[in-house]
Amino acid sequence: MATTILTVCTGNICRSPVLARLLTARTDGTVQVSSAGIRARADEPIEPHMASLLQSRGLDSGQFTARQLTPEMIRTATVIVTMTRAQRSAVVRAVPEAVRRTFTLLELAHVLSTSPGPRSATDDATRWARVPELVSLERLNHSAWNRTLDIEDPYGRGDKAFRRVFERIWSATDTVCGVLGTGRQPWLLSAPTPRSGPQPLTQPRHSSHLGRL
Repeated sequence: MATTILTVCTGNICRSPVLARLLTARTDGTVQVSSAGIRARADEPIEPHMASLLQSRGLDSGQFTARQLTPEMIRTATVIVTMTRAQRSAVVRAVPEAVRRTFTLLELAHVLSTSPGPRSATDDATRWARVPELVSLERLNHSAWNRTLDIEDPYGRGDKAFRRVFERIWSATDTVCGVLGTGRQPWLLSAPTPRSGPQPLTQPRHSSHLGRL
């Protein structure tokens, strides 16, 4: 069975597609990475701010359309990575047996930061397949820690908010992939553009519709 990573946010046009693109760039091709939204803005492309930030790191932002999260996506994913605790809870409510393989990105980065990682793994599919067991073991050492586990939604906000969210996702992804020893390293990606560079225009906040998983 293929090793798959499913990244999840709300609209599936800002945070989760960025994480999916970063993970795809950092893995060796043996892992399938995709994204979805709990209340997806279905069929829309990556939000222009985030598309610009991806491009500034040398990553492709095209060939993407947002999609609604479904129970079947959750059931078939090896690891599910959400942006917030509320999204993690929504995933688990939809498919309770996914609880041991669903994490917020910041939770995953923090717990793995104290782990030696799957040292004997020979490819990224094997490394990521071991993540649920590895994190479950390490969670025992973090039962009392109190940290911010949510990455905010930047949609409809200014350029600084998008940059802050992008950098948090980038940093957490770097931690996770560094611990796991993934096949590709961060220096293969382009360096960030200076903050004084061109800034994309903002867009008005959308009125979301509650969707069902």
